[in-house]
Amino acid sequence: MTFSGLSGKNNDAELLLRNRLRSFGKSEIYLWKEMVSKDDSLFTQIFQLIFCDDPKIAWHAAWVIDQASEADPVKLEPYVAGLIDQLPKLKSSALKRHFTRMINRHAIPENRMGSLIDVLYNLLSPAEAIAVRANALEILLKMALSEPELRDELRCVTEAMLEEESTPGMISKGKKILRLLKNQ
Repeated sequence: MTFSGLSGKNNDAELLLRNRLRSFGKSEIYLWKEMVSKDDSLFTQIFQLIFCDDPKIAWHAAWVIDQASEADPVKLEPYVAGLIDQLPKLKSSALKRHFTRMINRHAIPENRMGSLIDVLYNLLSPAEAIAVRANALEILLKMALSEPELRDELRCVTEAMLEEESTPGMISKGKKILRLLKNQ
């Protein structure tokens, strides 16, 4: 099925996309994932909507792109640097969660590592949603495993986080990271 098949018209694709993305729910995500996975043009159109001013459309577009790129990570490769560049500008926890999930599935471009590390450490703030913090820790771990000079800082930050952390999920994630760092 194509997007034009869903809409019945194809005269203003962006407006139709915006309207569909504004109101879809969890039950439709798999349909969107399938359509976007099969249509590179639709993938690009929806990816661009991640940066629109309407928070609900941006969130739903990110959700679709996250799901489609999880199934086919190669589709997202040309956009990873842009995701990294936009991450510090995001206000929405939902967008931060999707961006960090998508970034975590890819190699980090060498020229973005320094700025990304700073952003990720900022995302470890207790003010951030748990999923955002967990994703940030995962990316930092991946980077530290490939860049040994990052390990000590991540170890110290993780230990400090565990002293203040009260959520079981983050405590578990922190202990796992310390175990993995210890074995390196």
